[in-house]
Amino acid sequence: MLPAELSLEIATLDDAKDLAEIMTLADQFFTPGAETVGLTEAEEILNGYIDSVEARKIIDRSSGKVQAFITAHPDSSRKRIYCDTWQRPGANLEGTGLEISLEIAQGISRESDLWIGTNSKDLGYIQALTNRGFNLLRTYHGLKAEITNHPYPQLESGLEMRLISEDEKKIWWATHQDSFSKHFGFVPRPFEEWKAMIDKAVGIDLNARWVLYLKGQAVGFIECSDIKKDVGAGFVDGIGVIQSQQGNGYGELMLRWAFAYYASIARSALELNVDTGNESGALRLYEKLGFKVKSSWQHFENKAWANL
Repeated sequence: MLPAELSLEIATLDDAKDLAEIMTLADQFFTPGAETVGLTEAEEILNGYIDSVEARKIIDRSSGKVQAFITAHPDSSRKRIYCDTWQRPGANLEGTGLEISLEIAQGISRESDLWIGTNSKDLGYIQALTNRGFNLLRTYHGLKAEITNHPYPQLESGLEMRLISEDEKKIWWATHQDSFSKHFGFVPRPFEEWKAMIDKAVGIDLNARWVLYLKGQAVGFIECSDIKKDVGAGFVDGIGVIQSQQGNGYGELMLRWAFAYYASIARSALELNVDTGNESGALRLYEKLGFKVKSSWQHFENKAWANL
């Protein structure tokens, strides 16, 4: 599969610096002027999102330089595997990276769905995917808003933004499950599994995750992390409002709260990701609050991938 001058090895957290470098080079190749990818963000990828990650690196034998990274993130609850590939510009490993992704995924579970992600501008990798029968499933945007003077919003009577304590994690989980119950690809996740996932996450900021209460009832949550701290930004990992309370402005309130928090610790920007097919009006809200598209990526799927 690999040319003789290349070798395939297991990638670990110790490779985060190399991954951050390659991700930066790739982003800047497709989008000149794209920001640097920080070490913490690369560590999050190599740490694994849900279950244990399977990560590989392709190395040039003569120089010892890493040419590409391939990761596979299994999610046993949703019976889904997420694969991503990053390569140095000019490495020409699109087809090779895809074949390695398929081999890794087949070794994890042939019964799972496979979602392969790629930069929306990476036409070479997209061509490799379509040549193997993969079709576009979903498009996502990475959004960024500058932080200037953002005071904490005034809370109306009966509303309370409460930092999430250990004792409130089950309330947070229930709020999250309700909020996302109608989103694309959502599958309920048992509490203990969900808790283990958030407890092992990289970049946890215990001062940046809140549940919004209305007269003592949890109606929404916003969860932020430090994965963008290396580039001076905050990051919204998740935000949601329970189904019965959507449309009341609580999403905007919580985002303004996050802006204020990051302004108070001198961050220069706030970032988040959005599914462009989201029908809740989230994209319009983000645009209203000054978020602009800084990147775009896509998921591709082939239901017959296990037999390729």
